[in-house]
Amino acid sequence: MARRALSATRATDLLAFLAAHPGRGFTYSELSKRLGINLSSMHSILVALTESGFLSRSPADQTYVLGPVLVAIGDAALDRNPVIDEARGGMRLLSRTLGLEMLAFVRAGTDTLCVARAGPRPTPGMVVRVGQRIPLIAPLASVFVAWAEEEEVERWLVAGGVPQRDQSRMRGILEIVRERGYSVALEVEGRRRIAALLVELADDPHSKSLQRELRGQIAELGHGPYQLSRSHGSSMPISTLTAPVFDGEGGVALSITIQGFEKSLSRRAIDEIGAQLLELTETLGAGEPG
Repeated sequence: MARRALSATRATDLLAFLAAHPGRGFTYSELSKRLGINLSSMHSILVALTESGFLSRSPADQTYVLGPVLVAIGDAALDRNPVIDEARGGMRLLSRTLGLEMLAFVRAGTDTLCVARAGPRPTPGMVVRVGQRIPLIAPLASVFVAWAEEEEVERWLVAGGVPQRDQSRMRGILEIVRERGYSVALEVEGRRRIAALLVELADDPHSKSLQRELRGQIAELGHGPYQLSRSHGSSMPISTLTAPVFDGEGGVALSITIQGFEKSLSRRAIDEIGAQLLELTETLGAGEPG
């Protein structure tokens, strides 16, 4: 595997960090501290990106924000990935109907990346920002692997540290996701801790201790009843409903999540909301792979 150029990695880390904080600017020293890049290197990156229009610098408070060149790049990226733009419109409509928050994720290497959000202000403990990455490891993001080849499922299980004794149960969850067409995650304490860690990582993305704790919490989540199974009761607290949007080759182009449920849902209510979510994703996608 080719080695990544350090300067390119630092530049992409900087842009991703600012994308996750669109409402404010950061000074040179703040960015150096937040991203763990020494002052000299950070200065070189900021000068290069500002001169090329990727960043803008405020003369009033000397803070940096994303620049106008990225608007053109983003527009070109949406032309190349029209399903994301279409998803944003559909998410806004469904979010208004349900009164709930919606998020869209794409696969980005070994992570999933939040690319769109719609709906009311996030409820406490449910904050995921556009531009933020979440590890694609078991038991999270099951819709990205439920229809995948066995090799990919195996990587997902191993990356999540799922012990051999639990792998059969986890594969059973994937089977339920395929049958239902979407995943249903329960609201549990481990999920709330993961959400809190994601908030902390948005502000300190290179913290090794936070990254280790996040992966540990995700792995711990897989040991318990995290996703809705056939054995659960008639009403339960729900964290998220997530459905895939398939591309023309049968792969998952992106996933769309509904969250922000304030009370337990009956299985009938879950089915009704899930049907509306599937109506949206099936309109956007090429249909479920055969």
